[in-house]
Amino acid sequence: MTLKRRQTIVLVANDVGGKGGMESHLEEVITRLKRDYNVVVVATTMNLRDPEGVRFVRVPVISRPVPIMLILFAIVASFRLLFIKRDLLHTTGAIVFNRADFSTVHFCIAGYRQALGGREATQGRPWPYRLNQKLTTGIALAMEKLIYRPSRTKRLIAVSNRVKSEIISFFPYDSSMVEVIPNGVDVQTFRPYDELRKRETRMRLGLPEKALLLLFMGGDWQRKGLDYVIAAFNQVAEQFPTLELLIVGSGDSESNRKQVAAAYRHRVRFVGKQLNPEEWLGSSDLFICPTLYETFSLAVHEAAAAGLTIMATMVGGVEDLIDHKVDGYFIERDADQIADSLRELLLLEGRSELGIKAHNKVQALTWDHTYRLFSELYDRELVP
Repeated sequence: MTLKRRQTIVLVANDVGGKGGMESHLEEVITRLKRDYNVVVVATTMNLRDPEGVRFVRVPVISRPVPIMLILFAIVASFRLLFIKRDLLHTTGAIVFNRADFSTVHFCIAGYRQALGGREATQGRPWPYRLNQKLTTGIALAMEKLIYRPSRTKRLIAVSNRVKSEIISFFPYDSSMVEVIPNGVDVQTFRPYDELRKRETRMRLGLPEKALLLLFMGGDWQRKGLDYVIAAFNQVAEQFPTLELLIVGSGDSESNRKQVAAAYRHRVRFVGKQLNPEEWLGSSDLFICPTLYETFSLAVHEAAAAGLTIMATMVGGVEDLIDHKVDGYFIERDADQIADSLRELLLLEGRSELGIKAHNKVQALTWDHTYRLFSELYDRELVP
């Protein structure tokens, strides 16, 4: 009797494990993948909680400036891959020149540029920052055009239906060559708090016990639309005196605080980046995200898992999760429209039912579910 050889899958990414959406996605998949396959990780850093059973091939390149990092990583990683035996090569984005079986698209630069509609994403920033971003975007776009073609990357994996549409629109793939595998959500960590736990957590975090908390969470405040949220809050604050706005994440809090009407500044809290987002979600009542562009929006999915009432723009992943006025509200990047939707929601009887429905829907999106989809895809590709 001949034992079946364990097949080898090589995963390529800039960084694996640790903080960050793509990094944590890879860790969750690798944790499960190594049970069934030999796993080789080619990356600059690998910070897995349990690295046992994973071979790490380091790509020693600088992390800054990003344009130089992108070029160096592509060259060095591509060279190292020439000497690694494998059954399947799976990359994370357009980052190496080697022919690959799969590439997961977490962020489509061409799609983001389309969403900007010709606007400059770095307006108001210092010129060195603008130059760095322009070079980074230019290199990333060129890499997408070069690498996202069937002759070089056999099939692409989109994290949402929106990303799949962007891929088909910008690159020479048809629908059958693009799979949709959504990210997983940690539904054990992100879950609704009962009234007692919510009250206790608010006390520990220094939040008002009886306030109605509207939560905005994340960085890149310009893209995520914090200015629209503040302008809408100014419009509704007088009508709803218990409403408070909570901003969790890194950004220019001083300039944004100045946008809040003086009479309501004591009801807007900037608490910075937090390591326990599940507690801030569990302590809140509504979640708002008028973002310009997302491919999946893990933050919205985690808010749904926590049972919050969702207000978000129709971006990647969110439009797969939310049905308007059934389990959340779609909003626009317009302060007046957001204010109108906020008024409607705050006056709605049974508002919390929307959050419960979103919570129930997101329960299917576990990391085990995500891995099953990847494993089925690998097995189909590896059939002799």
